[in-house]
Amino acid sequence: MKVMENQVHSHAKVFSEDKILNDSREYFSSETEKTAEIGEKFVHYFLENASSEGVLFKTIKEITADINISHQTLTKVLKTLESKEVIYRRNGIIGLW
Repeated sequence: MKVMENQVHSHAKVFSEDKILNDSREYFSSETEKTAEIGEKFVHYFLENASSEGVLFKTIKEITADINISHQTLTKVLKTLESKEVIYRRNGIIGLW
């Protein structure tokens, strides 16, 4: 039974999805409606595809293709989230602070 508990626990996310969504909505509220919409779309994508530790192992090219947005717009969204210390970008990964 203890082994099963450890396996279940290891798949649990170590971050609050609601907090990340609410924080990102607040950060994008001062942006254009289009940027805010794409920001939320990216955050949903991140939450669905990140590891349980909050790390996304996808390239910018893969992300833009997966959610059908331009590289320029995604870069703007990532810079906003990075400046607010929601995410960090290092060596081809995107992670939560």
